[in-house]
Amino acid sequence: MAERRYTILEHESGLRVVHLRTPHSRLVHTGFLIDTGSCHDGDNPGLAHCLEHMMFKGTHRRKAFHVISSLEVVGGELNAYTTKDLTAVYASTESRHLQKAVDVLSDIVFNSSLPESELTKEKKVITDEINMYLDSPEENIYDEFQEKLYGSHPLGHNILGSKDSVEKISQADLQGFVGAHYHLENMVFSVVGNVSEARVLQALDKYLKRYPLRKGFWKASQTPAFTQYKPFRERQESDFMQAYAIVGSPAYGETHDKRYSLLLLNNLLGGPGMNSRLNLAIREKHGYTYHVESGYQAFKSEGLFHCYFSCELQYLEKSLALVHKEWKRLQDEPLGTRQLNQAKNQYIGQMVMSNENGNALMLHLGKGVLRYGRANSLQEAIERIQAVTAEDIMQVAHELLQPERQSHLLYIPN
Repeated sequence: MAERRYTILEHESGLRVVHLRTPHSRLVHTGFLIDTGSCHDGDNPGLAHCLEHMMFKGTHRRKAFHVISSLEVVGGELNAYTTKDLTAVYASTESRHLQKAVDVLSDIVFNSSLPESELTKEKKVITDEINMYLDSPEENIYDEFQEKLYGSHPLGHNILGSKDSVEKISQADLQGFVGAHYHLENMVFSVVGNVSEARVLQALDKYLKRYPLRKGFWKASQTPAFTQYKPFRERQESDFMQAYAIVGSPAYGETHDKRYSLLLLNNLLGGPGMNSRLNLAIREKHGYTYHVESGYQAFKSEGLFHCYFSCELQYLEKSLALVHKEWKRLQDEPLGTRQLNQAKNQYIGQMVMSNENGNALMLHLGKGVLRYGRANSLQEAIERIQAVTAEDIMQVAHELLQPERQSHLLYIPN
């Protein structure tokens, strides 16, 4: 069966639209991808995330209740998220409710009223969200690790901000952020579902004609390169019952030639499979931990690779030693032909299953077109993975997994 092909359209307003028709689905997944996130917060940590919350708190046409219930009453879903360098506002509904989904999404992205009374309440909600993460050591340690690793660089901004920084956010700050970043040139509308291109453009017509492009007015914000990395090692006493550990270092950005080699290495080392090397070495063989993983997060021009686990304090140093042992194996022992093929087949299978998720596919297409004017197809990704050699994996391991370039953050129970 031929791979499904997306098309890139341009609405008469100038908005880029990426569309993929899925004829056998009853659903449509739609969303705005905006090229801005917490790295653009400036002097207001948490600002981009706060705006994401506030878009749901009323528009000039709808009260907050009507925003959140408009799609839910027809069985749809409305959601949003903020990352370091991206904001997504998206919805999933039956295909027959496309117009309603586009209506709600356009209204909250372009027409939010950002009411002062709702901002006062929402600050309490975000503070509770911050407290929830502080009470979740597996979340808290990763956020703190990034803050310490990136320091004053914009990627070091905690996406949620802090209690103090959130309290200082004003309605004027939110309005200024919208004015600086929420321009049609800075976003893409993505659609995956059983709807035609004509229906998509028609659904957008009613709203986007109100928002003509302001040529020459807006200029994309560029995040400076991160060049000041200094490895750190820190132990902190905590009130948690277990020890928590994260070790890692900067890695490749989204367009780096070695990114697919690192993706394969990461999946082999500590990916979601129970047969990952870290899981087999630390959990299955020794029983030191319930959960151990590695992770690779790629930003536009930077990246971050890490390994994480939790355990009883008496097993902390032993588990750390096993992590380093597995890193050393990747540097010194090339994968055999069978091992390499199994690693590739496992990762490709995971990609194929992810590609069947319409919402995830919609976000993938939108992000690719937003950043680079195109999105990698599943077949392209498979070909890139198939091209990775055992020597490629060893080279990445040598570049990224040297012990002296790693940073450590440990939470030690009192």
